[in-house]
Amino acid sequence: MTSIYPQLNSKIQSILESIDKIKQIYAYPATKIDGYPAAIYYPSNLENSFETTSDNFKTYGYKLWIIVNANGTNINTIFNSVMPNVMDAVIKKLDDEWSFTSIGGHRVWCKVDMGNWGISENNNGLEVFAEINLSIKMLTN
Repeated sequence: MTSIYPQLNSKIQSILESIDKIKQIYAYPATKIDGYPAAIYYPSNLENSFETTSDNFKTYGYKLWIIVNANGTNINTIFNSVMPNVMDAVIKKLDDEWSFTSIGGHRVWCKVDMGNWGISENNNGLEVFAEINLSIKMLTN
């Protein structure tokens, strides 16, 4: 069996690295962020359904969080300018790269859905976050 998660992680990492607005990337639920805007991604779920008697349709779910530090910046500016510009760049790149080509001879594609935006406070001060839900789909046998 072809190992799926390392290949999906590599593809997501490559996409995020190509976005100049993203300064730091974490492939795990990070608690300390060293640069902003940051992207945090990790697997969140797996859905598996029977497509035919020999094929399964799998959807690998990933959470992708975009984090912007809000210290010293007006929250209105963060929500109406900074975060929308970063999110537009991320969503555009994911849309451009929707076809993850193939893994183990199986076609793979990605769907992007928006989650919540919000503000949190931690040791780094105020951070604005936006959630993206990635659904990476493939037909396997």
